[in-house]
Amino acid sequence: GIETPLTAWILGDCGTGTHNARKVRNAYYDYIGTQHTDMMLFLGDNAYNDGTDAEYQTALFQHMYGDKLKNTVAWSCMGNHDGNSANSSTQTGPYYDIFTFPKQGECGGEASGTEAYYSYDFGNVHFIVLDSYETDRSVNGAMYQWCEDDLQSTTAYWIVAYWHHPAYSKGSHDSDTETALKQMRENFNPLFEDYGVDLLLSGHS
Repeated sequence: GIETPLTAWILGDCGTGTHNARKVRNAYYDYIGTQHTDMMLFLGDNAYNDGTDAEYQTALFQHMYGDKLKNTVAWSCMGNHDGNSANSSTQTGPYYDIFTFPKQGECGGEASGTEAYYSYDFGNVHFIVLDSYETDRSVNGAMYQWCEDDLQSTTAYWIVAYWHHPAYSKGSHDSDTETALKQMRENFNPLFEDYGVDLLLSGHS
């Protein structure tokens, strides 16, 4: 709960394993130099095209982010490509095999009982991670109710929330017409505004 400098490397849709992905990686390595990175935040679509274990090895581990993952905690939300081979309701598939997230509030925040959505603290920053792909996004849904309970209970100075499908986009996806994007904006944005959430992060588009 104390003021602590925080360096987070935030990557959205990084799971291509391509030359361009390596250029982004190299640019960050050049920028950060010998300074420590406290956390890596993956905004989903970590392994194209279907989130298989083999695709994760290529896109995340082998010759990609391995050096930084050796000494940096990684947190992620599920993207639609990760979800092609994983199931949030049963907590199965490569995404859930590879990552381990605090579903019982082990790292601060309210226990969600699932790794599909969860929260954690770092210093005086509280992070909320949502599943915008498979989990019910409705106001009456379990994820929404948990999220509101979590927001009510945190005393952190800063609150950051992230999920895969952006609330606003006119890029490769349209948040005026696509269901997941519309529901995250219409259902969750008012909640985050009510509780003064400071920063929202997304990928996908």
